Amino acid sequence: MKKMLVKIRDLAEEKLRGVCAGLSPEKRVITIVVLTVLFALGNFYMIFRAIYDIGREDAKREVIEITPLDIPDFIQADTLTDSKIREMEEFFNQFNKEDNE
Repeated sequence: MKKMLVKIRDLAEEKLRGVCAGLSPEKRVITIVVLTVLFALGNFYMIFRAIYDIGREDAKREVIEITPLDIPDFIQADTLTDSKIREMEEFFNQFNKEDNE
C-alpha cells in the first residue's frame, strides 16, 4: 500500500514538473497567484458556510417539558418538643459563651 502511494506521488510530481517546466517565469508566478486565490476563496467559502450553518434553524428542536415534582409531607415540620429545643439551645449557647470569654 505504501509503495503504491509513493508511486502515485512520484507520478503526480513528474506530471506537475513537466507542466511547470514548459511555463515561463512570469506565467509560473501568475499560475501560483491564481491557484492561491482560488484556494483562499474556497477556504473562506467553507469557513463562512460552516459558521452560517451553525446558526440555521432547519432542525426542529424539541422542547422537553418537565413537570414539577409533588413532594409529599410525610414528616412534620417540628418533631421536637419545646423542652428539647430549649435544651439544644442551652447546649449550643455554652460553646458561644466559651468562645466569647
